[in-house]
Amino acid sequence: SPPAGNLRIGRDPLGAMALAGGAARPWSEEAPHFARRLAALAREGFSGPQAAADGRVIHNAGGSEAQELALVLAVATAYLRALDTEGVALDAARRMLFFRLSADADQFLTMAKFSALRLLWARIEESCGLTPKPMFIAADTAWRMLTQRDPYVNMLRATMATFAAGLGGANSICVLPHTLALGLPDGFARRAAR
Repeated sequence: SPPAGNLRIGRDPLGAMALAGGAARPWSEEAPHFARRLAALAREGFSGPQAAADGRVIHNAGGSEAQELALVLAVATAYLRALDTEGVALDAARRMLFFRLSADADQFLTMAKFSALRLLWARIEESCGLTPKPMFIAADTAWRMLTQRDPYVNMLRATMATFAAGLGGANSICVLPHTLALGLPDGFARRAAR
């Protein structure tokens, strides 16, 4: 039968645990359920990465670029281990993952962070006995760089962050509206972000 479709859900239970400061059950109990759900989607023919290793939670909490990269790599490795434990081949497991990072107005640091993620993930793939393959990296402009006092400066910051993420190798970029720190954005702010 034909594939069910390309699906990128962005399931990230470890990121949700970090954001909430805990969970109803520990990762050791959640990991098998997580892996079985992803394996079931793959068996049904859904291609594309369904799980996200998302560093925005660390970035938004004030973490450094190194801390954001460390979280993303640790989460992705935990997801690989969970999938491997459930019998998913590592080559198939890595195709179930994608990465999400924050991009901010520090152009060179943002570019370096995105480039470093590709290099570090390739090292992890090699240590798993895999030949490195291109990965999917999604970028979001950083929430923490938005100001309330002069929201139009946020347009410049978002432009720089988008440029840096693109040069750093992001596959997709989501730009937050420049007035988001003031509340729900109006039509102009949404249009300018698009």
